[in-house]
This record gives sequence, C-alpha cells and structure tokens, in this order.
Amino acid sequence: MFDILAVTLLIILALVLAVLEIFFLPGITIAGICSVLFYGGGIYYAYSAFGTNGAVITLFIAAVTTIAVIIGFMRSRSLDKMSLHTEISSVVPSPITPDIKVGDMGVTLSRLNPMGKIIVGIHTIEARADNELIDEDTPVKIIRIEPTVVIVCKETENEKTGNNINTSKQK
Repeated sequence: MFDILAVTLLIILALVLAVLEIFFLPGITIAGICSVLFYGGGIYYAYSAFGTNGAVITLFIAAVTTIAVIIGFMRSRSLDKMSLHTEISSVVPSPITPDIKVGDMGVTLSRLNPMGKIIVGIHTIEARADNELIDEDTPVKIIRIEPTVVIVCKETENEKTGNNINTSKQK
C-alpha cells in the first residue's frame, strides 16, 4: 500500500511541476528538471517495487495523465483569464514618399532626440536630427533622405527669410 502511495505521490509532484514549467515558468527551469527527476524516480520506484510490468503500467498511466492534464489546462478558461490581452498598436515606419525632397522645410511634431516626427506639407514622417537635439515646433530642413527616415537640421534665419549669406549688395 505504501509503495502505490509513494509512486502516486511522485508522479503527481512531477505532473504539477511539468504544468508549472510549461505554462508559468519561461525556459528550462528547476521546476522542469525536478519534474523529469520525479517522473524518473516514480517509474524507478514502481520498477523496484512491482517489477517490469508495474513500471510499464506506471509509465503508461503517467504519460496519459500528463497529456490529459496539459490538454485540459490548455482548453480551460483559467489559462485565458491569466493571459495578457493587449494589442500592439505600433507600426513600422513607412517608406518616404517620392514627393519629399532634400531641401524641403518642415516643423517638428515631437522632440528629435535624435529621432522623432516631423510634418512636411501634408506628410507626417520619421526624422532624425543630424548632430543636435531639436525641440518640438521647430522649423527644420531636410538634408538627407534614407528609405524610412529623413535626416534634418534646424532651419536657420537666412533660410527663413530667403536671404543668402554670400549675397552682395546691389547698387
């Protein structure tokens, strides 16, 4: 009677640890290793107490019970209640449209630290500051275009007014 109780207890412990390993603990942890050891110990104890036939019957019952418990746990609502139900709302930056050119002016929608969003015309695009941090609502100029991001720098006062530094005075 004690032998059957000991084998049953070892198999139940192994089953509980296997469920913990599969559903709750990521990776191979101590629970998984202990589960394998308890399964092996229970089957070995059944072999030493009941012989080969007892070990085979114990192995068959342990395998069927383990599969049934894992399938039952996967179909139960308890696993659904514990799972995370969030949606990923982020998107991959889209390619830059052909109507955006080097030299176009825009305004930052967020701080470029060094990445952020700018608006150029009607397009909102990802931008990266060239060599500085640029605050929100700052006029910027596109200096280089990459497949999914534009490189910008602050718009200078001369560019805002349309003046060129090298312009000579006309008489």
